Amino acid sequence: MTALVVIGGCGGSDADGLPPGGTYSCRAMLPGTGMLAVCIEASGGTGQDFENNRQQCTAQGNTFASEPCPRAGALGGCRQTVAAAGAVITTWYYADGTATADDIQMLCEGLAGVAPAGVTIQFVLP
Repeated sequence: MTALVVIGGCGGSDADGLPPGGTYSCRAMLPGTGMLAVCIEASGGTGQDFENNRQQCTAQGNTFASEPCPRAGALGGCRQTVAAAGAVITTWYYADGTATADDIQMLCEGLAGVAPAGVTIQFVLP
């Protein structure tokens, strides 16, 4: 499973020209299928956050992209807002034949119940 980490702070653009607040994603495929399983989309944070997340994503064998996650086939997502960092991270879950949008909503609600102070989590539809 992938995870993106946003560290609070201000920053300029990174070496690839992604402006502060730009959107990027990390995409994980279902093994042996070529189908998208999970995509983590981030916006905000610093240029260093962008670089750290790119390295972590690719080190885990996933695909990093300087664009939002695709919405085609997405059941829903859990959107985390990290107020102190000015960042938003959405984990999108895709149809795999076993989960439903209701399952994803229940997951998000459970995560919201244990989120640390300063972090809000809500269910979002594609």
